Amino acid sequence: MTAPQPVAHAEPAPLTQREKLLAFSGVLLVLFLSSLNLTVVGTAMPRVISELGGFSLYAWAFTAYSLTTTISIPIVGTLSDTYGRRPLMLFGIAVFAVGAVLIGLAQSMEQLIIFRAVQGIGGGTLMAMAFTAIADIFTPLERGRYQGYTGAVWGVSSVVGPVVGGFLTDHLGWRSVFFVNLPFALLAAYFIARFLRMKPLPGASRHFDAVGALLLAATVVPLMLVFSWGGGTYAWTSPRILGLAALSVVLGVVYGFWQARQENPILSLKMFRDRTFTVAAICGFMVSAGMYAAILYLPLYMQGVKGSSASGSGAVLTPLMLGLIAASTLAGQWVSRNGRYKWLIAGGSVVTLLALFLTSRLRLESQVWEATALMVLMGLGLGPVNSLLTLAVQNAVPRTILGMATSASQFFRNIGGTLAVSLFGAVVNAHLAAQLGQQLPAAARTLPAPLQAAVNSPQLLSSPEASAQVQGALVKLGHPELFAGIVGALRRVMVGAIDNVFLISAALMVVAVVAAFVLPDLSLQGRQTSGTRAGQDQGSKAQAAD
Repeated sequence: MTAPQPVAHAEPAPLTQREKLLAFSGVLLVLFLSSLNLTVVGTAMPRVISELGGFSLYAWAFTAYSLTTTISIPIVGTLSDTYGRRPLMLFGIAVFAVGAVLIGLAQSMEQLIIFRAVQGIGGGTLMAMAFTAIADIFTPLERGRYQGYTGAVWGVSSVVGPVVGGFLTDHLGWRSVFFVNLPFALLAAYFIARFLRMKPLPGASRHFDAVGALLLAATVVPLMLVFSWGGGTYAWTSPRILGLAALSVVLGVVYGFWQARQENPILSLKMFRDRTFTVAAICGFMVSAGMYAAILYLPLYMQGVKGSSASGSGAVLTPLMLGLIAASTLAGQWVSRNGRYKWLIAGGSVVTLLALFLTSRLRLESQVWEATALMVLMGLGLGPVNSLLTLAVQNAVPRTILGMATSASQFFRNIGGTLAVSLFGAVVNAHLAAQLGQQLPAAARTLPAPLQAAVNSPQLLSSPEASAQVQGALVKLGHPELFAGIVGALRRVMVGAIDNVFLISAALMVVAVVAAFVLPDLSLQGRQTSGTRAGQDQGSKAQAAD
């Protein structure tokens, strides 16, 4: 009997320039969808917690999303090397949209956190696939320009997001913020289904390492819980925190041994043998901390400390994104002409470090223009770093693991951001618990228990309803003069907590600066292969030979 012959994989025809641009438009819509979610939610969350309660869970609304995003990124990245980017991208759009609808219907903070976790699965898929698809469509030298455009689109959506999110929150309620994702999801699905027709590489492994995926998820989850609960819900030295940390370490070691035996692991640790990948992963990990600090805690500073509306706090992020748009676009154009990216990454890291440190010096009496200027500076630093780190990784790895490597880079950035958000939440809660009692007027410490709880809650700063209730209760008790002193104390303590967040971010950014300066100075020149499969495979073979 003749042995069955392997089925031939039909190679798609090379994409025309028009087809490349239409496919790229779909990718940009996907990025717009996922990045819009980050900034829209940031401006709405203070109002969400004022309605649903649970200020102590504030960071969890972001941590849940980041957690599932982080877990899904390496899984779908590896799967895409086998099955292609398009089906996974369409799956991500569907899950993301369903999650947005469920969040808009949430009746408690616990429900909202669960639905944010669902949405994060879709968000992680979109994030991994968008950046990898660009490498499918364009040549290595072209990618500099188009990665720069992705940074610009991310910035545009982030400029629109805070303004729209703040407007919707103030006039239609916070639930409308999540439904705004739906029309963009439908439009993105059309472009991806219609124009992104690249197929997986011939002969790619069809094996999915399900055990490895479970082990990776089991390693990440307890690690997130350590940083979410440590220092706030539980002491850092408590048995629960130490036990979770030990569990994460043990499972991480088990995963390391498991993936070393797999032909097609979810996240191959062998990639760390490449110096460019390792340095880019470290740099991206630390840079994410600074970005998340700005996105999450500048709106809280404006609403909680300066007393602005949701719309006003959202507008504060607009200068950051305008700076990011300009720097990302110009950096991409420069790299496409010169083929070099290292010194743009290093320079951007230094500027970001300076902006984070100066932001940690904001005070209760600081002016809005000061925060605005610092956001512009931070955007100018983040723009080149965000887009060019991905380019550096894609330039360093073989074509056959492009999806795995790109998603791994995103994985380490996301896990850095997730850990940072968890750490920041613990820092803020611990600072409030330690300082608020000392700052409140003496008479406020003798109020009835129900009113005492309301006075000690930071929701008093972000919720007009909570503020009116406390003020009315104080009038009935004959102590209307206490209200101004209570609000002043809360604002002083809150600004101190937020300053701590940015100071920690600056310390982490020092590591990113060092990493950027030791990044190998590779050139994109000589890698101008075709953006189609055949041409890119030649580039992969040449790189493998190196």
